[in-house]
Order: sequence, then C-alpha cells, then structure tokens
Amino acid sequence: MNPETDLLTSRTLPKILVVDDDSNFLFGVSRMLVKAGFDVIPASDGPTGIMKAQNEQPDLILLDVNMPRMNGFQVKQALNISPLTQFIPTVFLTAMGDRINTLNGLNLGQDYISKPFDAEILTARIKAILQRAEIGYLLAIQDSKKNFFATDRFQQWGQTVEIHDYGTAGHTQRVTCWFTVLARALGLTGADLENARKGAMLHDIGKLAVPENILNKPGPLNEKEWEIMQQHPVIAVKMLKEVELLQFALDIPHYHHEHWDGSGYPNHLAGDAIPLSVRIFSLVDVFDALCTKRPYKTGMEVTLALEMIADKSGSHFDPAIVRYFLSNFDTIKKGVTDEYIQESIGNR
Repeated sequence: MNPETDLLTSRTLPKILVVDDDSNFLFGVSRMLVKAGFDVIPASDGPTGIMKAQNEQPDLILLDVNMPRMNGFQVKQALNISPLTQFIPTVFLTAMGDRINTLNGLNLGQDYISKPFDAEILTARIKAILQRAEIGYLLAIQDSKKNFFATDRFQQWGQTVEIHDYGTAGHTQRVTCWFTVLARALGLTGADLENARKGAMLHDIGKLAVPENILNKPGPLNEKEWEIMQQHPVIAVKMLKEVELLQFALDIPHYHHEHWDGSGYPNHLAGDAIPLSVRIFSLVDVFDALCTKRPYKTGMEVTLALEMIADKSGSHFDPAIVRYFLSNFDTIKKGVTDEYIQESIGNR
C-alpha cells in the first residue's frame, strides 16, 4: 500500500465541504468536483459550514473568504477550536487575491487559490493536499469519534460562539452546569434531561450569524441591530435541525428568550406553552448573564442578581421556578460547583 495515495483510495469518494455564499458559484464548483470524483457537501454560509464540518467530517474544506456574518478566516478559527475539525485540510478559494489576504489564508490553511481558477489545476491541488495528509489524520478522527462523548462535542460547538461573542467566555459551560442541577432538582430525568442539556450547550449557536460589531457593541443596540439579534434563535434551529442527534434538543436554542408573560421572542409564547426545560434554562441563563461582565456592562453582585430575578417573577420567569431557585439557592450553588468540577475533569 502506498501511503501517499491511501487517503484517495481508502474511500470511494473523498468528501469535500464547499462553503460559499454565492449560490451560482457554489453550484458550479460543486458540480465540477462531483465530476472529478468527489462527494460534495455544500454550505451557503459560515455557521452552516461549521455545523456540517462537525457532523460530516469532510476530508477537505474549500472555504470562501468574503462572506457575510462570518468571513472565511473566522470560520477557520472556529473550526480550529474543536479536535474534530481542527486538522481538516482547508483551502481558501476567493476573489480576494491581495498579498495580505493571501498571507492570512496561507497562515491559517493549506492553500489559498484566487478566483477565477482553472478547474483541472484546482482538482490537482486538492488531490495533492489529500495525498500529503498524514495517515494519522484519519486515525485521529476515528479515535475522536470513539472517545468523545456526544455532550463533549456539543459543548465544543457551543463554545465556538465565545470566540465570536468574546464577552461570553465561559458562559456555555457555567450555564449548562446551573441548568443541569436545577433541572434535575425539578424533576427532569433520563432522555428529557440529556436532550435539554445538549440544547443548553448550544443555546446561543445562532449568534454565529450575528455580526461581531453587534454582539460586542459597548452600548445599547439600535432598532435595526436589535432586529438582527432577535433572529439568532431562528437561525439556531435552522443550523441544528440538520443534525440527527439534535432533533429533540431544539427547544432551548429556539425558545430561551421567550418570557412567561408572552413579551419575549421569537414566537411570543407565554406561560405553560413554554416548555419546562426552557423555563428553567431562561432563569439560569439570565442569572449568569447578570453576574458576568460583558462589553456593555459590569458584573452584578449575586445578591442584587437574585433580587432582579425575584423582581421578574411572573413577567420574565415562571413564578414557581423562581420560588424554588431563591429558596434553595445555596444548595443549588453547591451542586453547580460539584457539577462544574466533574464536567471539567470529564473534558480533559
């Protein structure tokens, strides 16, 4: 067996993920690659590309640079966080052929090809990159799939938001711990708890499609910016519904900004129409946000945050959940500390 060609012969059709917001180009290059003997996975924007890279495990990624929401460099930086995607060879394919962008692309990926391009040359360069890839790459991917629990992978996905929305560093893990302890105390068990926990990890994944200047704005959002921000739960569902393992984990990403009195978004659900897991999560999500420093505010003292939670009982939050949270706060906090330690050890 020749190690230089093993990557191309070990599977019938090597998988190529193509990420480009230009639908005509995406169709054309996908068709060209299929004719050249590749299995093509198309993605029309950066956040969708990230999710498909995690779920599909392509052999190589063709990535446009100049895209809205997330540019190609930001997508590659997000992919570099997860052990499941950080070693997938990436080729930037873009009309931005200036020296600075070329250097940035070559520093982040395996190649940087300017549009327009010669189809045969592009195919040859893709094959050359796959041939040069170490055999250990495939073994590492297989090992990751065997040894990483699903929750680890989903937490990694959720944490990709934190390089985009840098004011939320650590929020994903903290709020998942708070949710797990409170939900378990309120009776969620088994598959219901596990699915909700996955949803908690991924609650803000839709923010990958929100521009950084809005996420990290140091002051209040204007009306147009707020309209864009309110789309992130809808975008989250669009992204996550493609993943089979998440079909029953969409409630929290979709509804975590709904309010008990119906004043939330995106569907203006009220009362018991909001799933129990969401009512639990929305409380701890706000609590963690209140206590944490963000670009637009300082962190609040715990006692003041609890007072604000109490004040929003019956408007933002389910009154019964607020009463339990406030009455048992010290016990819940101790459980969260234990959960956080256990989760941190488990992810090493």
